[in-house]
Amino acid sequence: MIKRQESSSTAAAAPSSIAPPSAAIEDANNGKDKKYQRHGTALEFFRRWIARRGQLAVLLVVAALLSVFLIPPLKVLWNGGARSSIEAARRLQVPPCPRVPWKKGEDLRGKCPGDLKPFGEAATISQCASTCCANEECISWQFREDVGCLQGKDIRLGMEKDGPSAWCSDHPPQRWHGQYLQHHGKAKEEGAEAEERRQKACSEATWNPDEEVGQCFGLGDVKKDASGSAAECMRACCDADEKCKAWQWNEKLGCFYGGGMHGCQGEGDPIAFAPFVGRRKRLESRKYTDKRNRPWQMAL
Repeated sequence: MIKRQESSSTAAAAPSSIAPPSAAIEDANNGKDKKYQRHGTALEFFRRWIARRGQLAVLLVVAALLSVFLIPPLKVLWNGGARSSIEAARRLQVPPCPRVPWKKGEDLRGKCPGDLKPFGEAATISQCASTCCANEECISWQFREDVGCLQGKDIRLGMEKDGPSAWCSDHPPQRWHGQYLQHHGKAKEEGAEAEERRQKACSEATWNPDEEVGQCFGLGDVKKDASGSAAECMRACCDADEKCKAWQWNEKLGCFYGGGMHGCQGEGDPIAFAPFVGRRKRLESRKYTDKRNRPWQMAL
């Protein structure tokens, strides 16, 4: 009897160790919940990654910000510094002129169309400056390796309106877009031939904006209302009247057009678009003013 009671009690206890189906499902769900609680969502994973690698994340963010906001200005500063170093080196080669000092704060780096003449006895910047200084007749001089030394009398610079008719650009030579609307030179076009040329030059389908890539002179002051593009400049000249026969446009300097242009710089090799080095003596008789009679100073 005792043995039967033990076996029966064991049999009775066995069912209690086996969980019902509903309990097993609940335990499985609890396991999944613990798994998701342990691994978390993508956001929680990212937060944990940031917490573990916070310094690395900060460095990556800083590097990204620097690449966007700092590197472009640094490039500008670097390029500007390089240009400033070149300009400083060029200025060091210019000796002073004690007798009649050079006008301060300027460099005759632009084209002077025909007003300064070659001076073959000077082969360097220093020699060109010194010989002009010693010559009472020489007021202005320029030098560039491919051109040599140029010397002459007084000139106007940039926006100056007082002084002689001779004039020099205050901008270094650079590439332009431009075209004659009518044939220039000794052989003049007339009648239907001239009209046909003008019509072709005034159409974007047949124009040649690269006909004159070197700077030309004689087109007057900048036309700010037509300086948006080469095409806009061309159309403004074509719409003006029959007296407008040529135009030029530069992205930095704007639009110029008028009855004719002269002294155009040929394409040449790349050095033809390099700046000159030059100075002029300051004359007491000059005011160096613009058309509004205000003092004008070039920007270096």
